Amino acid sequence: MVLDEVAARRRFEELAANLEGAEGKAGNPQSGALLFTSAQCIKCHRFNGTGESQGPDLTSVSQRFQRKEILESIVFPSHVVSDQYASQAVVANGRVYTGIVAKQPDGSLTVLQTDGGKVTLAADEIEEIEPSKASAMPDGLLNPLTLEQVADLFAFLMEGSNATMAGRVTAPQR
Repeated sequence: MVLDEVAARRRFEELAANLEGAEGKAGNPQSGALLFTSAQCIKCHRFNGTGESQGPDLTSVSQRFQRKEILESIVFPSHVVSDQYASQAVVANGRVYTGIVAKQPDGSLTVLQTDGGKVTLAADEIEEIEPSKASAMPDGLLNPLTLEQVADLFAFLMEGSNATMAGRVTAPQR
């Protein structure tokens, strides 16, 4: 096991233990909504109709997976990748672009890269396309976050379609 893998495994264990405890379950969903945006999740994922759709829609993720499974997908994004979101390596103009590839009507390709950036390549620039085993989701997304921030992000994700995105306020029921 490489050093990065060991560090990721330790971070996963720390986060999993925290999320299972009282502090981890007491996160603030409104703060989590802000983190969903600032941590760049929104660049690839939709939640309640907001965000991009290159990655899976996360609105109902809490109904399909347990907290520990969601955490594992974030900490180890390349361990299990759905065919629907599999990355490809596109060689164009002597450079390699890796990410989720979408074919455009004019024959060009748009590649959503791991940094959230998009590159559109004309059909005549493309030299080769190969499957990639790496996820388009970058490693280490939770590394800069505190345990409290991760708890907030999970509180937001676990609320599912009941959660509100940053800036939206739900009117009180009468």
